[in-house]
Amino acid sequence: MIIVETEPKAQAEGQNAPDAAFIARALDQANLNALRLALYQSTGDPELADVNVGSVPWWGGVFQVATLSLEDGDKVKQKARAFLSGGAQASSDALPSGDQLRALIEAFAGEPVSDFMVEMGREELSFDPYPRGVEWTREPSEETKRSYHVTVIGAGIGGIAAGIQLKRLGIPFVIIDENDGIGGTWWKNDYPDARVDIASHHFQYSFMRNYPWKHNFAPAREVQKYIEQAARDHDLIPHIRLNTKLAAAEWDEGRAKWRLTLEGENAKELRTSAIISAAGLFNRPNKPDIAGLETFEGPWFHSTEWDHGVEYQGKRVGIVGVGSTGAQIMPRVAQDAAHVSVFQRSPQWVATVDGYKSEVTPETQWLFDTVPYYWNWYCFALFHAMFGDVEGLQNADPEWQAKGGIISERNDNLRNYLAENIRTKLADRPDLIAKLIPDFPPFTKRTVIDNGWFDALRRDNVDLVTDGIDRITPGGVMTKDGKEHPLDLLVLSAGFKTEDYLWPVQYAGVNGVTLEQAWAKDGARSYLGMSMPQFPNLFIVYGPNGQARAGGLFPWIEIWVRYAVHSVVDMIEAGAHVMECRQSVFDDYNAKMDTAMEHCIWDVPGQQSYYLNKFGRMSANMPWKPDQYYHWIKKPNLTDFDLR
Repeated sequence: MIIVETEPKAQAEGQNAPDAAFIARALDQANLNALRLALYQSTGDPELADVNVGSVPWWGGVFQVATLSLEDGDKVKQKARAFLSGGAQASSDALPSGDQLRALIEAFAGEPVSDFMVEMGREELSFDPYPRGVEWTREPSEETKRSYHVTVIGAGIGGIAAGIQLKRLGIPFVIIDENDGIGGTWWKNDYPDARVDIASHHFQYSFMRNYPWKHNFAPAREVQKYIEQAARDHDLIPHIRLNTKLAAAEWDEGRAKWRLTLEGENAKELRTSAIISAAGLFNRPNKPDIAGLETFEGPWFHSTEWDHGVEYQGKRVGIVGVGSTGAQIMPRVAQDAAHVSVFQRSPQWVATVDGYKSEVTPETQWLFDTVPYYWNWYCFALFHAMFGDVEGLQNADPEWQAKGGIISERNDNLRNYLAENIRTKLADRPDLIAKLIPDFPPFTKRTVIDNGWFDALRRDNVDLVTDGIDRITPGGVMTKDGKEHPLDLLVLSAGFKTEDYLWPVQYAGVNGVTLEQAWAKDGARSYLGMSMPQFPNLFIVYGPNGQARAGGLFPWIEIWVRYAVHSVVDMIEAGAHVMECRQSVFDDYNAKMDTAMEHCIWDVPGQQSYYLNKFGRMSANMPWKPDQYYHWIKKPNLTDFDLR
């Protein structure tokens, strides 16, 4: 039996109990459906199960959030007050069994749920200390463990998660990172107002319970500190080598090891049994090839390489690109710049999320600290919303199209919802409305979150430039209409070269085959987004076609890491030293993936996004439903691999 601490922190010795007004504010701010389940789990009160659960749109209408009626919400508040006045103690500390958990989740949803929602939901509820931990089935001797060594590439979300798993198992490892700090992309991306577009309480490790987030959508530096805190809490610092870059990796079949060539501080050649590459998808800046860029006389840089030594206050600033990054940067820069010219190649669908810049209030944190299981169900509520039905958004419905629809009823409704939001936000600027409503369906590109984007576009010192860029001049940007836009500073916010997986490492697998050779036909491919024939003992976190169709990145990274580390454990327990994906398995998987991809909407003709590679093939996203993919990668199927 696992015991969950339920002692109310706010009423611990030396602390004053909150007054009635504070409690009232806390309950007004609560997710009442999550609070209902926390109370139900704590007390077993049957009245808390007998409610009608509805839904409301969230995240710009993309997701549906389970919610209660006003009458049922008031009932939950009344019961919460009584529970709190009685000391906020759960009647039992025992965690729910499988059937009990399903009953609780179905009570939350107000309807029957899938096995996937129960299985992954338990992980997201974080009742267990390590919900996605890998364990030994037949733990080997310490001598056997020492004969294996794993090198983890990247000290970001995935690299730290991998290090924690390996340390728990006692498998020797090292984490190397080219940066001089921990955090990966959240270390590098420190441009003005960089922040997540996923709620903080879903953008987190499942094993770090009740982390005191300051913001509901955390800024980049807060995320970086969170990742670093996870590393420190698990004593990973001695295993991390910063300012160290993997330049090349060559497979040595005779020794069944990878020979690594490192660059940086105290770099030397390293031999390792396995590689877990957690370098991520967004690690190579896309610097557009614009004529004349080298002639620009002012400072210029890519957004991911922001030069904080360059002041933009009182300057004329040009921002190239209006995707997720550009839309975050522009509103903040516009507050202090003399003028901002925003160069837009094509508009993006922009969703408005209530409370996007809000802080986690003391009242909310008090509820997390005080009410047993509320934090768990609050986090589950975000998972439940973000892992809901995605098929209607990302797949075409032929019957709907036959009736005159564009994609599907749900996608078309979302399109109308987002377009109406643009018209409402810019009701007094019809000139901008025409420029900002895309001509493609939502979800064919990544949806952008409104970071003050629409309000900033209405400022007198901001111009939206939609004429294409002809060239860069010494003094600014010349557009194709012959107009020169004078600038003092130029920011390239053109995203990343996501198709260059594992770049810039030169990998050479069995018989010296390179990634360029393996992927020459139509770009990067993998099995399940994580492994490839001819590259044994190499496991990729967030690999080719690895981007899932729903949910935040943190859960999927933990799941990919679990699969990679489980593969190492299976290899060790089998007494093997080589684990290589079978070619037939790889080929069959990719053939089925290509067929399934035909039913998705990401390759709408004429569109460009990081989803598509230079061959015009989808190389980022997968076509699989989340429940299907989740069950495939809960643990490796050893028949898919050649173990030797």
